[in-house]
Amino acid sequence: MSANSSSRRRSCSECVKAKRKCGMELPRCRRCEKKDILCSYPTNTGPSLSDMPFPELEFPWLDDLMRDPNVSPWSGTLQPQLAGSSASYTAQIEPDVHPAPQGVPEYLVAVEGRTRTTLTRPETEAALHRFRTWPHKWLWEGKAPFIHPRLYASSMPKPLQDAYAACAIYSTKNERNEFVAFTVIEAKANELVQSPNQHSWTPLDLLAAVQALLIYQFIRLFDGDIRQRALAEAAEPVLAVWAEQLKSRTEEEQRYTTATAPSWRSWVFSESVRRTITMSYMLHGIYSFVKRGYCTMSEKVKSNSFTAQRELWDASSALEWERIKQSHDPHWIHNMDFNAMLQHGRGAELDDFGLLMLITYKGKDITDHWLAATMSDSYANLIMDPNFHGTVRDMAQAANHCSSSRSTSEAL
Repeated sequence: MSANSSSRRRSCSECVKAKRKCGMELPRCRRCEKKDILCSYPTNTGPSLSDMPFPELEFPWLDDLMRDPNVSPWSGTLQPQLAGSSASYTAQIEPDVHPAPQGVPEYLVAVEGRTRTTLTRPETEAALHRFRTWPHKWLWEGKAPFIHPRLYASSMPKPLQDAYAACAIYSTKNERNEFVAFTVIEAKANELVQSPNQHSWTPLDLLAAVQALLIYQFIRLFDGDIRQRALAEAAEPVLAVWAEQLKSRTEEEQRYTTATAPSWRSWVFSESVRRTITMSYMLHGIYSFVKRGYCTMSEKVKSNSFTAQRELWDASSALEWERIKQSHDPHWIHNMDFNAMLQHGRGAELDDFGLLMLITYKGKDITDHWLAATMSDSYANLIMDPNFHGTVRDMAQAANHCSSSRSTSEAL
């Protein structure tokens, strides 16, 4: 970006509020990046996402993981973070800011008042795998663990129509049409992020927008294409703002459970909101962990609750939902506390969303033992996906091919 365009842009809102000098870097200024807070510029002067510079984004740990599932992630001083037991989240609170010692990356310097968490390798693998496959699942099954197929039965909002079309285009992407496919996906994502009528969105419109943006983020963050990854990073603050808006505008609805919801449709909306907000936090946290080696979203994710009963989420009518409600435990997971589920529930009652959260907060070993004890091997294999590492290797080959293609074209 030229110096002239940078000088025309005003400081971000957080720096103005704190009366600090803003470096006006994109997608977040250095101060907001260091504090890991939202960074937004005035919309009337901010550049479009397509004007972003695209740095070389290299994640050695993720690349190693995708090349060889048997390689330990990270190396050197970062290795101890991931080499521990299979307990999932580990956290430490770092109360003061200290200057970075020589040779220590800036992101490892303590930040005031923030809880940093790390995740062990099996839990990270589980999240990455699901993020990568959920757009495909939505395309082929018409549903995703946070998008209920009956919520928009009467009329699907345009943002989700566009996201669904993007999934279809992405599913056909190959060496020859990759540029065209990503051009269309990028245009659709930019159209969503820059929607001019956001001020008139209803809570349902906002929910659809967050769900659509999540789909675009899943596609672009983990495909391996450098430009798409950079564009997705630039859209992260938008997703964070929309998720917080959705949370604040649906406080009453989020309290609806199977026992208190006035109707099936109201429960479907409430559960969709809960899962979508949780997934927005989860994606931000996992991606931050992959990129920086830690995340600061654990407490936000943990503050959410959801209904874990697969049968209730899969119900296709009000009558079926009422019947299941009378005969099945809803398995309400309050603040990600799975103890009651592990004691009284069965693996077959947990859908993909609940399984991911269970693995994240209880660890893969505990989850594996619980699944083995409560369900048949064939069904457990369907849920746990034993071909995961093959999928990861396919991701690596695609990412490596993209990198090789770019290097060849640059050389020519």
